[in-house]
Amino acid sequence: MLTRLGLTPYSFRTTAAYYLSFIGLGVVTASVGPALPFLSEQVQVTLAEASGLVVAQSAGFMLGSFLAGPLTDRVRAHGLFQFCLLLGAACALAVPNMPDFPLLLVCLFLMGAFVGGIDVGGNIVIVWLFREKFAPFLTGLHFIWGLGALAAPLIIVTFVELTGDLRLSYTIITGILLVMLLLFIRLPSPAPIRDRKETRHRIPPRPMLTLVALMFLAATSEIVVATWLLTYVLQRDLADTITGGYLNSSLFLGMLGARLASMFLLRRFTIAQILYGGLFALAAGCLLALAMPASLAVLWIAVVLIGVGFAPLIPGCLSLAPNHLPPEGRVTSWMYAGASLGFLAMPWITGQLFETVGPQIIWHFSLGSTILSLLLLYALGQMPRHALKAAA
Repeated sequence: MLTRLGLTPYSFRTTAAYYLSFIGLGVVTASVGPALPFLSEQVQVTLAEASGLVVAQSAGFMLGSFLAGPLTDRVRAHGLFQFCLLLGAACALAVPNMPDFPLLLVCLFLMGAFVGGIDVGGNIVIVWLFREKFAPFLTGLHFIWGLGALAAPLIIVTFVELTGDLRLSYTIITGILLVMLLLFIRLPSPAPIRDRKETRHRIPPRPMLTLVALMFLAATSEIVVATWLLTYVLQRDLADTITGGYLNSSLFLGMLGARLASMFLLRRFTIAQILYGGLFALAAGCLLALAMPASLAVLWIAVVLIGVGFAPLIPGCLSLAPNHLPPEGRVTSWMYAGASLGFLAMPWITGQLFETVGPQIIWHFSLGSTILSLLLLYALGQMPRHALKAAA
């Protein structure tokens, strides 16, 4: 059975550990958006000020992801995962117990840094493990991230409704991260594609900058909608908190279904074709939400469609990278630096405009990012290719 799937006992166990750890990653990453109204009450700040919490976590993610690539090239990858999971769990446990805004900012910054280490490290080692056959497994990694992201709003709103605060929700998130840590005990790290003693390959600047820009735009669209969707629903008075939480989860449900489908579609279509399809779906969802803003039913359809559009963006960019760039940790770090910049800047900018311009600003940002992404993807397709096998 494993042979038919192209797996050995080691690669099966290792892939299972990566996939399950990305459930925890998805829960942590997607929890801050639905938790934002409750965190703002916890430290008694306005929603515009509370957007700084997303910025703090994103700034930490940027630092962690930028450091994780070079570290993964140099140290034992699975040891790095365990370190990040342990300290990430400690930060998650502390979040609902932070009494004031500055301490909560620091806590979320540190949690973002450790999450960034897991995210970048996982995307690097899955390529090392499967070499030129990595694309479906990388897409699967982001599919499984969607399971955690789907669960996050439900964990937040359900247990806040039951208990009145975030303590139980973040205790559950802490437990998930600690269970993930156990998966890497006595599990050897895969060998890197490029030996650590070899001279590094030159990174061509044009495809590198293009892919960094694509990651920035993908992150911009995703973080703006995921962070502010529940607040959008409440501000528009379209639904109550529980229904809004379910709507928030439907975004990740659409993403999850599309990533599952794309694992099979990759057998018939290229990564670029799937990316184009995702971008068109994303544009259609944004236009639908803008066209009928007062209808919850239409918004629900639009949100699922937007989730489908988000699905291939980040894994697709990462899968395209070895076609144009050497498969090294520093390349992934630079790409995640672009994504982190989107995670860092856009939630804060959106928060400042949310009350002055209006909640619909999230759809304008996402639509603009989609149009620019289409142009950059076309430009990338005209650039020279880099053979993955040649780099092995």
